[in-house]
Amino acid sequence: MSSSPETPQQGYASNRSVTRAIRILRALAASETPMTVTDVAKKIGLARATTFRLLMTLEDEGMVDRQDTLYSLGWDLGRLAQTVDPASGVVPRIKDILDEFADESGETVTFSLRRGLYELDLVLQSSPRLLGVTMSDMHGMQWPHHASATGKVLLAELTPDQLRMALGDKLVALTSRTITDRNVLAKELKTVHERGWASTVQELEDGIIAFGAPVRDSVGTLLGALSVVGPIHRMESKEKQAELAARLVAVAEKVQQRMSPTTQE
Repeated sequence: MSSSPETPQQGYASNRSVTRAIRILRALAASETPMTVTDVAKKIGLARATTFRLLMTLEDEGMVDRQDTLYSLGWDLGRLAQTVDPASGVVPRIKDILDEFADESGETVTFSLRRGLYELDLVLQSSPRLLGVTMSDMHGMQWPHHASATGKVLLAELTPDQLRMALGDKLVALTSRTITDRNVLAKELKTVHERGWASTVQELEDGIIAFGAPVRDSVGTLLGALSVVGPIHRMESKEKQAELAARLVAVAEKVQQRMSPTTQE
């Protein structure tokens, strides 16, 4: 019998210094500008002195670069990352969770990994094992963010300036229900951010409904988005939609714990 990846609580004691160092790297990666020691310490909730010691070690190893008092990701980290395919590590880590949710919900489930600030790459799609209910393979497909559930999850993370950059000059209508008014979209993205999930009801394609939920790393940065997609006729009732959205959020939290386990300081 194959076993799923273990979390620190299941099979081993995590190394606190390593965990903290990784959180520092994630904090630096999430920042658009270099950070001071104090900035990093506040971001990850760690004492300034401890943060400083870890930053010095990371700098010595090339994982962090420093200019005066400002820190950013290091040259050697970039060199190492060039050979890495993120999907190859993500898929085996979370596939069993998505397969279980697809069978439980009877709908197609996807996970999209964030690439840079403005892009999402679909790296895993799971369909229920029941015949006749699967959707076509969506790997490699790209959708306008304003018309997709996962896209709205991403857009809800952005600042107003970043949002203008991500959306471009025009919001294209893919169906009669696609949101093309920027003010309407801004209000919806505020709701997405507050409630923790997004939806598209026949906005990307007629007859299709989808829900998306964020998956974050240990410092709160968006890693990717989990979605569940299916035909509207199976999810017409508001009760069914609310139930599925709530279940999606719970599964997204499970994926998040598998990808980026939280540990006690």
